[in-house]
Amino acid sequence: MESRKKSLAEPIHLGVIANQRSYWATHFYSTLQCLESHKNLMHSPRTLPSFPDWSLSHMRGQFPINFFDSIEHYIKNWGVQYFLANFFNQKVGGHIVLELVSRLEKLYNTNLSRDLNKFSCHVSGQDSEVSAALRGQFSKIFPDQLNGVRPDVRTLINYSDLCLILTDERCGINVGIFGEVEGIYGNKFRNERYWDKKQDFCVFGIGVVDGSNGSVHFQELVFDGISKVILLFERSNYVVKDFHLTLNNIKQLFLYGPTAQLNPVDEEFDFFIDMLKRSWSDPITILMRELSSFIDIEDLVGRNDNEIEIITSLQSAPKG
Repeated sequence: MESRKKSLAEPIHLGVIANQRSYWATHFYSTLQCLESHKNLMHSPRTLPSFPDWSLSHMRGQFPINFFDSIEHYIKNWGVQYFLANFFNQKVGGHIVLELVSRLEKLYNTNLSRDLNKFSCHVSGQDSEVSAALRGQFSKIFPDQLNGVRPDVRTLINYSDLCLILTDERCGINVGIFGEVEGIYGNKFRNERYWDKKQDFCVFGIGVVDGSNGSVHFQELVFDGISKVILLFERSNYVVKDFHLTLNNIKQLFLYGPTAQLNPVDEEFDFFIDMLKRSWSDPITILMRELSSFIDIEDLVGRNDNEIEIITSLQSAPKG
């Protein structure tokens, strides 16, 4: 595969987190969602005899005392796709989706958002249970063909990480746009060998890269005539740092138990640490339902047992 074009990196501002409780709930919910739904974790609740009925107490009791050390690295990678799906389904992340769609429109010389007036973001990939119902969520794929080849829908769902669905409510049309996520090594997106192994119809990538400025930026790449929009978060960005902070505190709870006195972070973060301690032996479904109730309730239009489902208006999402 030949790389023919690379644009300059262009920064985008995440904006102000107005609802800190919703923001931290998203981090905690997404981490537990990854634990429950991702199939490839070495120590997974999916292997517990009681699954799907399990609790944080069950995990601590059934696995080695330091089990989280062996899966933390993988959750830093795979967990990001769960966080992004939930984060982008809220107003605070809506303007990033708008920018992503706008850049794809320009690259492919089309106008997606004129009639497709709402969007929702979903985890995809055969390694996640969350993607099981994804096929029924969209009727078309963008782009509908590349170099004269049309996408194989099932293969694309199985071998991708995120699916952005744009909706035309009037006509009942739902268009799926697929992409990749690299929660640790986002620089892979710049390597043509990486895309050789991926689906051509994955037309965007979101990743984490080294950097000390805390920036978030877009870049556009072309590999073998296929355009990609890349969104990169520097590892020093507060969203990435906060996701890692959440993982570290959950690790401490698994290591020392629910009576552990952890270093305080702030009132909103500590609120959810206390929730995990209080719900340590409760069924995970109850804990996750409580966490999800704090995630921008005014934007929620529906839920299912596997994933928060939010349809956000392309017009109402913040512009910056």
